[in-house]
Amino acid sequence: MKLSKYKRCPRCNTKVPSEVNICPGCSLNYIKFNQATNKQAKIALKSGQTDKVLLRRGLPNDVNKTTLLLLTIFLGFTGAHYYYVGRVKMGLFFSFFCIIGIINVIVNSVLKDVPTSDWFQVFVFLVLVWGFVLMLWIIDIAKVIFNRFKVPVSRE
Repeated sequence: MKLSKYKRCPRCNTKVPSEVNICPGCSLNYIKFNQATNKQAKIALKSGQTDKVLLRRGLPNDVNKTTLLLLTIFLGFTGAHYYYVGRVKMGLFFSFFCIIGIINVIVNSVLKDVPTSDWFQVFVFLVLVWGFVLMLWIIDIAKVIFNRFKVPVSRE
């Protein structure tokens, strides 16, 4: 495997030599960034301090890959894996469309002849988006397996 001579800063996307420990563009300390935890990021996100959080590929020490993978595989369509790492907005997105999908199954099994009204067209659109979310769920499984899933970590 060939090692790259350069790396990209996760904060400012500046291309820097791989042996440099501090980004010349934004002064991010890579050593501290690699030791950052998800627990600190969750606290910052809950208090609304999104400027203190960066998304990092690869898992920090306090996120268990096995737990994340199991949550993604078995409950990923509900957004459980996003709640686990503290990305609540994405978790709510998945949860909302999971509920839409469940309602769709119930409506289709109870009411066979649903009239084609304007509300029905909106509902069909939401179900199509639910299918898109299911595809995102499968992509998230692959991201967790190959260490490409982005986890929030604290900048400090």
